[in-house]
Amino acid sequence: MTMNKQDMPEISVIIPTYNNGRFINSALESILCQTSPEKKIEIIVVDDGSTDATRDIIEGYRGEITYIYQKNTGVACARNTGLSIARGGIITFLDADDIWYEKRIQRIVESFHNDRDIGMVYHPFEVIDEKGITIHQNFFRTFGYQEHLRGCITRAILSGKLFCGGSSFAFKREIIDKIYPIPEDIRRGIDYYMTVVASCYTKVEYIPDILGKYRMHGSNLTMFAGHENPEELSLVNRDFAHMRQKTVEKIQSMSAFMDKTIDVNIVKRIQAKETIFYSILNGQRVAGIKRIPLLFKGSLSVKDLFNGIAVSFMALFIPSFFYPKLVRVYDHLKRFKIIRFQV
Repeated sequence: MTMNKQDMPEISVIIPTYNNGRFINSALESILCQTSPEKKIEIIVVDDGSTDATRDIIEGYRGEITYIYQKNTGVACARNTGLSIARGGIITFLDADDIWYEKRIQRIVESFHNDRDIGMVYHPFEVIDEKGITIHQNFFRTFGYQEHLRGCITRAILSGKLFCGGSSFAFKREIIDKIYPIPEDIRRGIDYYMTVVASCYTKVEYIPDILGKYRMHGSNLTMFAGHENPEELSLVNRDFAHMRQKTVEKIQSMSAFMDKTIDVNIVKRIQAKETIFYSILNGQRVAGIKRIPLLFKGSLSVKDLFNGIAVSFMALFIPSFFYPKLVRVYDHLKRFKIIRFQV
């Protein structure tokens, strides 16, 4: 049976989840409490092979959501699964451990309706801990990211000036269709990949109001992941370097219609840094040192030059067992806005 246009959902919310049973109830309730008409919201939960109580919890929402269980293959595959069945004209993602304010979807939809040229919308969010207690009022301000960026913001995303949290972005369907399918070998940084590529195709709108809560627990925030464990830190840098490569490949494949001012060397320099860190932490210092010239590729700002020199010094002279400590120092400095150094 063909569904009438008026019966189609206006927005599809895709929730990829893996062993987030302790949080997913709060995530789902935050969607069901939205001020937008419920019939206009499609909720798709893609369970990426959870072994906890997620499935039992989801049973309590039968009839209100679409639930898909699949073998554990990663967040990119889970998002692709959700996108393959989503019917909404607007697509947005909610991480299973995050929460939205009740007017979030309404504000997102209004932004798209107010300017038909907008293809991506985002907003800031509060930070809560594992128990739901607020620890930071505004993620962007706390961690030194820029706010109020609108229009063509590709360069800001590429360089890490804007945090690409999955639960804060929404996309028009026609923009998502240009990204889909997401490369499923990307294990970390999928939000960076998606927002960079989407921003190449469209103008972006910023909603200044805080419309959601990002839950910080364990090492789920990637810029802190692996800092206590050299092996994990090595894998984090390897995965991010791979994601940057996929991003560069995608952008370069769009050369016929992309903004010619976009400088992929920004990504290549970050990728070089991550590859150097991975190589040294993996006992391959010589291979890392060979990547140093890539830190200075393209047109450099003063900050780029400083970062390149700093990473070169680390690659040439600092023993690998100091790296996790150095990364922590950089993050604390970044947090207090002394420097901006993306890890």
